[in-house]
Amino acid sequence: MRAAFVAMAIGAVVFGGVYLFLLRPSAAPEQGAAVGAAAERGRVQRDRGEGGVAIEVTYDDPEAAGDEADRYTVFLVALTTHSGDLSTYDMVKISELRVGGRTFRPLRWVSTSDDSHHRSGILIFPKVPSGQPVELAIKGIAGVAARTFRWSP
Repeated sequence: MRAAFVAMAIGAVVFGGVYLFLLRPSAAPEQGAAVGAAAERGRVQRDRGEGGVAIEVTYDDPEAAGDEADRYTVFLVALTTHSGDLSTYDMVKISELRVGGRTFRPLRWVSTSDDSHHRSGILIFPKVPSGQPVELAIKGIAGVAARTFRWSP
């Protein structure tokens, strides 16, 4: 009996390790460095995972905008859940950006993963004025009226 328990415990640890390091979606190495640098600049924010969906947003990542960084304001958005289907949300329709008393609608969503439990992509907005507080609101995910992410200059 004890041997079976030990074998089950070892199996659980091995499965957990395989999941964490091999099966779980993660940023590509080149993105990992960019996300790490963005986090150091205070550009990455996470919500509390209300409704069983966690959202992480990286503000204005110039690498995501590419050659058009001077024309757009971009946000890297990653959604994670263990139940439900995240691919049903139209990120353009449910997102808005508020800066200096003005509201901006996204120009487009560029998906980097449409997995139903681990969805990610880039929200692209028109370039907004710099030097002002920025608020990104994502509405209606998992029954939560709005999740607001804020950055100060």
